[in-house]
Amino acid sequence: MFGGAKLRVGFALLALLAGCAKEPEIGVPEGPRIVFTHDPASEFDLLPGWRTELKSSVVAAFAVGCTVMREPRFRPACNAVSGVAAGSEDAARLFLIHYFRPQLVGTDYLTGYFELTVKGSRRRDSTYNVPVYAPPRYPNRYPRPDIMGGALEGQGLEILYLQSEADLYFMQLQGSGRVVMPDGSLVRLGTAANNGQRRIPLEGLFGEAPIPGRDLSISGIRAWAADHVPQTNGRLARDQAYAFFRELPDLRPQYGAYGAFSLPLLPMRSVAIDPSYTLLGSMLWINTNKAFDTVRMPHLVIAHDTGALITGPARLDLFFGWGPDAERIGGHQNARVQVWTLVPR
Repeated sequence: MFGGAKLRVGFALLALLAGCAKEPEIGVPEGPRIVFTHDPASEFDLLPGWRTELKSSVVAAFAVGCTVMREPRFRPACNAVSGVAAGSEDAARLFLIHYFRPQLVGTDYLTGYFELTVKGSRRRDSTYNVPVYAPPRYPNRYPRPDIMGGALEGQGLEILYLQSEADLYFMQLQGSGRVVMPDGSLVRLGTAANNGQRRIPLEGLFGEAPIPGRDLSISGIRAWAADHVPQTNGRLARDQAYAFFRELPDLRPQYGAYGAFSLPLLPMRSVAIDPSYTLLGSMLWINTNKAFDTVRMPHLVIAHDTGALITGPARLDLFFGWGPDAERIGGHQNARVQVWTLVPR
C-alpha cells in the first residue's frame, strides 16, 4: 500500500509508534523569545506522565490554532506562544505551566480513527467502478441507497473511482482517504459535505454478519466484505448517511487531512471532541491504561476535530495517522480514558 516503507517514512507516524523522542514540528511564526526564570511546582506535577511527556509539537500546533481561535480567554497564551523556542521541550513545559492549569473533566472512552488508504483510478472500468462524488447542489436530497442506485450519475460530480462500496463507506466513516492510483501517485481526499442523515453504527450494520471472531473493527469487517460483496452492499444500503469529498492537492504528505478546526490532523496528537463541551483548538491531557507493543500513547493532545458519535465531555477519538499500522492499531483502539482540559489562567 503506497510502497510500504515509503508510506511510513512520509510523516513520523512510525517514529511516534516506536516512541522516538523527536517529533515533527509544524511551522509557527516566531516572536521574541520568552525567558522563564523558574520552573515552579504546580498542579501539572500531579498529572500522570507530566515530566516525561514530549510537549513541543502540541504547543506548536496550539500556536497555529491561535490564528483562527477567537476565544478571549486564550488571548494571553496566544500572544505569548510565538515566543516559545521551536522544538524546545523546556520552553514548552514552562509555557504550559505559566499560562494554563489542568482541570479534570472526567472518564470515558478513547477510540481511534485514521486516514484510510485505498486503491483508485480516474477512469471507470471493471475494477474501479464505484464513484467518489463531489457534493451535488443539494446534498441532503440524496440518501445512500439512491446514490448507490445511480441517482447522481450524469451530473459530472465523479472525482475518481474505487474498487468497492466498502472502500468508499469506510473512507467516508474516517472522513478522509489516501487513494493510490494505478501509476503509484497519491490523491488526497477530505470530506466536503454530507447529506445530514444519522449514521448507523457498525454494530447495527454488521453485528449479525458471520464475521470470524465477531471482529467488528474496520479491518475485520473489510476482510469479510472483500469475500461477501453482495451481502456487504445490502448492509451498507441500510445506512442513509452519505459523505461527499473534495481533493486536497495542497496538503503536504506528512500531515493528515483537515479536521473540523480547518487545520491538518497530527498523528497521535489530534483528537476529535464534542464541541458542546470542548473548544476546538484546546489542549487536553489524557491518561489511558491501554498499551500496545508498537505504539507510544500520548498524554498531551489537541482538539482538532469532531465526530458524529463523539458525545460527552470526556469522550475522545484519537487520530492514529495512516498506513497499515495506523489502520490496525487505530481500528482496535477502545479503552477507558481519564481527561483533563488545560484551562487558561
